[in-house]
Amino acid sequence: MRFYCESIDTESFLDPVESSHLCRVLRAKKGTPVELFDGRGSFAEGIVERVDKKQTTVRAQKIVCTPAATSGRIILAVSFAKGQRFDWLVEKCTELGVDHIAAAQFERTVKLGRNTALERYRKISIAAAKQSKRLFLPEITGPEKLPATLNSLISQYPQGLFLYGDPKGTPPSGLSAAKDGQDCIITIGPEGGLSENELALLAASNASGVMISRNILRIETAAVAFCATMAASRL
Repeated sequence: MRFYCESIDTESFLDPVESSHLCRVLRAKKGTPVELFDGRGSFAEGIVERVDKKQTTVRAQKIVCTPAATSGRIILAVSFAKGQRFDWLVEKCTELGVDHIAAAQFERTVKLGRNTALERYRKISIAAAKQSKRLFLPEITGPEKLPATLNSLISQYPQGLFLYGDPKGTPPSGLSAAKDGQDCIITIGPEGGLSENELALLAASNASGVMISRNILRIETAAVAFCATMAASRL
């Protein structure tokens, strides 16, 4: 059983959400073996020392710290999608190992609803990381307009290779492979397509258009397909 723990130490404490799941759903007892991760590279194997639905205590028996990647990362700048579709996008991109999801507002992005709070998507990414046994949570930022999003990503990943979804672009098989260890910044626009201004903005970043499918894909389908292609190329 794996649980998210914001701070891992010899004696670690689960928050009320994780504690309630451990107690009420899994019926764990004192002495039950568990795994902990903090989403920042720390992982622990331990046993439940004290069961409490508000704050369960875990005694860590082994702690391993893995440094965060500083290259070879997958970054996704993506338009918001309606309803639960963006939830699904965050979940699947977390499972695939995407390092940064930057929610962007394009000229044709649908009007943002109430459920765009980053904390909501963070909780979804935690659940997906637990299921997929991923050590690091993706950074989730936004929403910002596309120019601000791209400027921020250029600053954060100065050596990144810019790519974007384009029905008329180069198939992945014909795309020159990114240099070993090079960050890939993938831009996925709204279903209405990219405007002329947005295409010019991407061209100024030396972005290359990539065709993932001959069909017109929904935002979340295009994002997951593109990220899966890039993740597979890094294996």
